[in-house]
Amino acid sequence: MSWIRDGPKCLDAKNITEAVDGSLKRLQMDHIDLYQIHWPDRYVPMFGETEYDPVRQFSSVPIEEQLDALGRAVDAGKIRYIGLSNETPYGVMKFLHFAENNVCYPKIISVQNSYSLLCRTFDSGMAECCHHERIYLLGYSPLAMGILSGKYFASDGAPSDARLNLFKGVPWYCRKIWSSSCITCNRLCFESSSGGKYCVWGDQIMAA
Repeated sequence: MSWIRDGPKCLDAKNITEAVDGSLKRLQMDHIDLYQIHWPDRYVPMFGETEYDPVRQFSSVPIEEQLDALGRAVDAGKIRYIGLSNETPYGVMKFLHFAENNVCYPKIISVQNSYSLLCRTFDSGMAECCHHERIYLLGYSPLAMGILSGKYFASDGAPSDARLNLFKGVPWYCRKIWSSSCITCNRLCFESSSGGKYCVWGDQIMAA
């Protein structure tokens, strides 16, 4: 997957400013309603990892610098609100803490994290955090990379170019809980009376 605007992926002030300006130019708009940081600049356990490994920490851009750059973009009218993505309770609270103590820093209003019947990690610490701080969840991958669409019923059933296989860092989808995933899909699928093909109760999947 190519980096859409080229250049380094560091979230320092210079790169954030260039990213905002580049997005406005590509979108041919004068402002962006919601601008989210796609990935934390620091190390976080993601893609199915459940344990934090302090050994994997690395030098990262201070959150204050990120908020300062985003705040300048808000003041300039380039963006209206900011949010985060793939974040943890620690990250959310740090962003909120710095914003509460500096009027120049904007407050985050949203978090975009993976959420589906098979991925409910948000329901623990993140749910409590966002509830009390009035942060909105924008759930992504509601069909668990296609597993809940009903088209994969075996661990080797996904083609090589399927999204499930494009992100090998998500082994928990296809290994740890693959059997239970298939059971879930079978329960939510029914034999179509007209075409004789498996159909997924999409409303149940999305509602759950």
